[in-house]
Amino acid sequence: EMGADAVLVNTAIATAADPPAMAEAFRLAVEAGRTAYISGPPATGRKASASSPLTGFLRDE
Repeated sequence: EMGADAVLVNTAIATAADPPAMAEAFRLAVEAGRTAYISGPPATGRKASASSPLTGFLRDE
């Protein structure tokens, strides 16, 4: 699978209108994914919990 991934990434970079920019985009995507992984998943619970207030915001002007 890693070989197939490398071929797909190479094709995306090689056929891009701006290959250096595409390579930079992939680098940033890998860094972002790693940072997200290291920061850990959010807390989980057994019941749903609204993360935003649901009262009054429809009438705010």
